[in-house]
Amino acid sequence: MKTIHLFQFKNSIFRNTPFFKEEDRLKADCTEFDLIDIEIVTEYIVKTQDDFIFENTSMDHLLSMCKKAQKTIEHYFVAKLNAYDMI
Repeated sequence: MKTIHLFQFKNSIFRNTPFFKEEDRLKADCTEFDLIDIEIVTEYIVKTQDDFIFENTSMDHLLSMCKKAQKTIEHYFVAKLNAYDMI
């Protein structure tokens, strides 16, 4: 058995954090602010077989693996729309 990290953003599962830059990550939970457009990426820490191949796994199976995750972590990112967006 090995431990892997899967990331869910909207309706897709990824092997790495999708699309967002580290400098856009919020260090605290700021979801109560309505003025900031925030995207949430959920990280799942999952145990799987040693011969697991992400590319050969169906979306349904990946989703069931996420539901059985040992640990779940939410990452918050500021979604920038243009150069004038500021916190």
